[in-house]
Amino acid sequence: MQLRKHIQKFNGVIGRDMCKIVHQDCNKDLAKDKTLPLNSYLVTYTLDNETRYDIVVCNKRSQIFDMYWDKYREGLKDIRWTDGKVNPKLWGVEPKESKKKK
Repeated sequence: MQLRKHIQKFNGVIGRDMCKIVHQDCNKDLAKDKTLPLNSYLVTYTLDNETRYDIVVCNKRSQIFDMYWDKYREGLKDIRWTDGKVNPKLWGVEPKESKKKK
């Protein structure tokens, strides 16, 4: 059986047509994290007869499907919402430090 390359992580700002893999080959219980953004998905796929899970942030489910279908074909099993509750615009943004008043 031929091994397929893993999807590489994108480290940067998510644009309109981009997806970001937050956790690759992780435990599916990480999808229950409420601090994930609203537009995050749990992707289930098989590779070498082993079930694997990724958490992906993307604006459209169809983009995730296209990305994983190109890599895994029939190995792609499921794409579901995570339990994330954070606004995607605010996710991962560090609060600015306030200056102390004199």
